[in-house]
Amino acid sequence: MKLKFLGTSHGVPAADRYCSSLMVETGGKTFIIDAGAPLIDLLLRNQKKPSDVSAIFTTHAHGDHVDGLVSFCDLASWYYKDVSVDIFVTEHALTGAIFNFLSVIHSPPDTSRLRFTRATAGVVYDTPELKVTYLPTKHLPTRPAYSILLEAEGKRVLITGDMSNHLERKDFPSIVAEEHLDLVISEMAHFGIDHLTPYLETCIADRMIITHVFPLHKFAEIEALAGKYPFPIDIAHDGDEIEL
Repeated sequence: MKLKFLGTSHGVPAADRYCSSLMVETGGKTFIIDAGAPLIDLLLRNQKKPSDVSAIFTTHAHGDHVDGLVSFCDLASWYYKDVSVDIFVTEHALTGAIFNFLSVIHSPPDTSRLRFTRATAGVVYDTPELKVTYLPTKHLPTRPAYSILLEAEGKRVLITGDMSNHLERKDFPSIVAEEHLDLVISEMAHFGIDHLTPYLETCIADRMIITHVFPLHKFAEIEALAGKYPFPIDIAHDGDEIEL
């Protein structure tokens, strides 16, 4: 399984960082986790065709996680007509908004090629290449938000998605202390090192990567964690690749 960070910024892009998006390659297929970045642009820059994408999974319906999905669906509707993709969103309203937008600018999407599914807690996708499980978080008090567990090629990767401010709702996924994970990719825009520390102390993982960092002084705080835990803790940058 190969992972590539397409976007690692927090709620807005930076000069050297797009908003959240992760490309996953496994079993000869390509998948996307979150689409806050300009997805089609970045696929092309990574020598991928839009039609290479088998499925897109979103953690919640905030713009920095889904804005790139709108342009992907737009171009897939009228230009890249060989695209056939499963798209997992957390709210029916987002699907409706995309349909309405496309209807205004040209025509409704072809739902035989752009197949929208509302994701709920549990396994949402299970193929020989990839199994995807959605785990609820409390980032949005009255709306759904999720962490995502990926399982492929004997490896297990947890992507936390966004969580509650200061982790006050104790929604860091409990799986990190219950089961072995090859990699944990955690956000750090909504809490600090002190809030994360109790989870680091019980985490059963081979590696952790921090992304979605804000404010930026947290970079130095994350770097200061080096050597304090049994697993390395790194910072994600746009373009970083990991092979498991």
